[in-house]
Amino acid sequence: MRLSQKLGALCAGAAILPLLITALVVLSQLSSHARRQADEDLQREARAAAAIYDKRLSELRSAAQRLADDIANRALASNDAARGNNPATPQARIQDMLPRALQDDGLDFVVVADTQGHVIARHNDRPAPTETIFGAEYTNPVAADAISRSNASAAAVIERGTQVKLANGATVDDALMVEAATPIQGGGRAVGVVLIGQMVNNDSKPRPGATALQTPLVAEIRQTLYRQTEEDAGAVVACQNAIIASSVVGGGSETAALMGTPCDATPGQSVVDQGNESYTVAWQAMKAPDGAEAARLGVARNERALAGATPAARTSLLLIAALATALAGAGGFLYGRALGGRLEGLNAAVTRWSVGELSAPAQDRPPAVRGLAGLTSDDEISRLAASLEQMRESFRQAIDRLRHKR
Repeated sequence: MRLSQKLGALCAGAAILPLLITALVVLSQLSSHARRQADEDLQREARAAAAIYDKRLSELRSAAQRLADDIANRALASNDAARGNNPATPQARIQDMLPRALQDDGLDFVVVADTQGHVIARHNDRPAPTETIFGAEYTNPVAADAISRSNASAAAVIERGTQVKLANGATVDDALMVEAATPIQGGGRAVGVVLIGQMVNNDSKPRPGATALQTPLVAEIRQTLYRQTEEDAGAVVACQNAIIASSVVGGGSETAALMGTPCDATPGQSVVDQGNESYTVAWQAMKAPDGAEAARLGVARNERALAGATPAARTSLLLIAALATALAGAGGFLYGRALGGRLEGLNAAVTRWSVGELSAPAQDRPPAVRGLAGLTSDDEISRLAASLEQMRESFRQAIDRLRHKR
């Protein structure tokens, strides 16, 4: 291999290698940064989901307060009964008010009880004489909190009831409810309590024209956080280490993904697998009235979206790196060949001198690009060429003097 080719390859390698290392480091840093950013975004979305849940609790408290005020003003007002405006008994009047409240506020149950917990009315039918919400075996914690504090209360409550079948064939025998209760005021004191609730592990799809309170919690979170309906993400609720509600739409399907999937709802983040898909979930606590954790609310994203740099950013970086590497390699190769060519020109001149052709000058080859002439006019090769040319001229003059002496 000629010297110019060797120097060309060497200079090309010297130019390409740092660029390749830099590109690999930048690509790795980009992937790590993208993953960290995606995790931070997921945690931020989880906090936003918790804020939406808090708003739902506030809306339920307001709905319970409205119903309590209506009962106090319309069903229990003694002056209405005294004037005969409403001959029905207070219990009957309350019973008639509940179905509309149930429908208007998207509730799953409405119960009205006295301060001792004996049920006065409920939305579906007349209660049994012995029915109570403050029993020896079970006391509703939200209603008890509202009565004890004489103020509205709302929280997550686990109720025995609906079964949720898991992917492994097991079932969860509890229903997670979001409940609110408020005292009914009459004559300056509490005369009863209104208890309302929405079941979390039921429908996860929004209904057309529904209000925020009528929309399932996980569906409202998805609508608020993920405007793009095709996005493989959504909200989930876990109870007893299983997902009992989900609005995650995966693979373009309208069916909620992750529903009934066992999971480890640990604080922070966890990965939930379903078939060939994996989802990263960021969790927030859903607390009972006593502050204990009743369930967990989370937002889930497909792992593919969190795996590192986005394909577009990765492709752009690779194209830029490839172009820069090609240009640097070509420039290094041309520079190396030019450097080798200059040395080969001097070597050719010296070779001719060795056979007595002192007429061949030792000239430095000028660069192909005129603008680079200043870079080679005073380097070691140009000075070597000048020294060789001076030596050639000295030899030629010495030979001429020897000829004249003869």
